[in-house]
Amino acid sequence: MGRMMRLLCMVVGALVSVGCAGGGNVKFKDESIVFNGEKRPYAVYTPANYDAMKPYPTVVFLHGLFEGGSDGKSQTGVGIGPAIQKNPERWNCIVIMPQTPSNWQKPESIELATAVIDDAAKKYNIDSKRITVTGLSNGGAGAWLLGAKYPGKFAGLAPLCAFAEYDTAPKLTSVPIWAFHNSADWLVGSGQSKEMVERINKAGGNATVTIYGGLSHDCWSKTYADPEVVAWLQNPKRK
Repeated sequence: MGRMMRLLCMVVGALVSVGCAGGGNVKFKDESIVFNGEKRPYAVYTPANYDAMKPYPTVVFLHGLFEGGSDGKSQTGVGIGPAIQKNPERWNCIVIMPQTPSNWQKPESIELATAVIDDAAKKYNIDSKRITVTGLSNGGAGAWLLGAKYPGKFAGLAPLCAFAEYDTAPKLTSVPIWAFHNSADWLVGSGQSKEMVERINKAGGNATVTIYGGLSHDCWSKTYADPEVVAWLQNPKRK
C-alpha cells in the first residue's frame, strides 16, 4: 500500500470512527503477549454466561488501518466492538481483537495475529475447529493473508471492504468465505472483493460476496449488525 493511500485511509478512518465507538456496558478483557521482545496488548470478548468448561466458537477481528497502534483499545471502537456493544446477546462466542502497530499486510503483523490466537487459546476455552477470521479494509486484506497462510486453521473467513490479495486465491479453496463490500466504495473498489471471490471459485473454492448499495467505505456497520452474519461467523457454512 502506497504512502498516499495509507494517509487517505487514516483520514477516512478518523472520519468514520467519530461516533462509532461502542457506548454499551460490555467490558472487553485486556490481555497481552510479548512478541518480538515487545509487549503487545489485545482485547477479548466473552459472553455474559461464559463457562470455562465449555468450548466456544471464536471470531478473530482484524481492525482497519486507523485503529492500529499499541493502546489495546482503538481496535475495539470501530467494527465488531460496537456491534457487540449494541447486541451482545447475539455474540455467544469468544471474540479476539489483536492490534498491530503497523498494518496487516506486513508478514510480522500476520505472525502477531497468529501469536495472539495461540495465546488466547491458553487462557480461554476456544473450540479449535470453530475459529473464523474477519476484518475490515486493511484488516480484510489481513483476513485473506491469514487464511492463506494457515488454510487448515480456520473454519471461515469474512473480509469486509477489503484490499485484494490476489496471490492468496489458490490457497483459499478449502474454507467457506463470505465477503462484503459497498458497491460504490470510493476508497477500496468493490471490484477487488468481486475479483477475489471469482479467483477463489475458479481455483475450486467456495466463496461468495454480498454487495450493498452506497458510496461509503463503511460496510461493517451493516454487516456486523446482521443476525445472519453473526450466526454465520459462529458456525460458518458454504453458501
